Amino acid sequence: MCGRFVSPDEAAIERHWHIGRHNWNSFIVPVFNVAPTMQVPIILLAPDGVIELAGARWGLIPGWWKKPVPPSLTFNARSEEAAEKPTWRQSLKTMRCLMPACGWYEWNENERVRAESGRQANQPYFIHAPGEEVVAFAAMWSIWQRPDAEPVLSCALLTKEAAPSISNIHRRMPVVLAPEQYSAWLTSTTMPQEVGELIAESRQDFEGYRVSTKVNNVRNNFPELLEKVEQHTTRTDQELKEQGSK
Repeated sequence: MCGRFVSPDEAAIERHWHIGRHNWNSFIVPVFNVAPTMQVPIILLAPDGVIELAGARWGLIPGWWKKPVPPSLTFNARSEEAAEKPTWRQSLKTMRCLMPACGWYEWNENERVRAESGRQANQPYFIHAPGEEVVAFAAMWSIWQRPDAEPVLSCALLTKEAAPSISNIHRRMPVVLAPEQYSAWLTSTTMPQEVGELIAESRQDFEGYRVSTKVNNVRNNFPELLEKVEQHTTRTDQELKEQGSK
């Protein structure tokens, strides 16, 4: 599903891309627990051919959206059906971008643990590309003109079936592009067939490790969220309930 990820700081983004233009009001700091609706950095190819760093709402709002309140659950899209769905169709066709990330979180529903809150929860994992400080999610953007307000730039990432190395954690993952794929992805005139090929040939080289359930709370945002934790014995809900009653 990928509803949380870690975003890099501006220096790391600059090292990874040759940014030609900045459209961000302040210095970009790392965020260790990015959640939907937050402002995130995205990489665009401007009409004049310049690589542009901008800030966008994570949760795409289609340009045709008429309601005063943004739609919900538009922070990611299944790549297998995005070309056919009205919410994503135009953005996937001509308004593609990249979302810089250090990695993302997923929760393994087959590992139940007791969370920091005391409640039962799935075990969270941090998934990343070993040895790399930045990866790029394949994403889409849109501009929504709010009634009587400034326009909103928004984005959503694409998902696909998980790579074999992490499929035991979660069955879905973001589409993560390799550097040699960036140019074709960002170019608005890239044909739909090639866009599909970029998704199909996207990266698979990922690893995951267990992290603290502190990441479950979106208010927690600190580097310690990325620290490895020991493996807990997998327990059923009933076993966890019995342990809590002792």
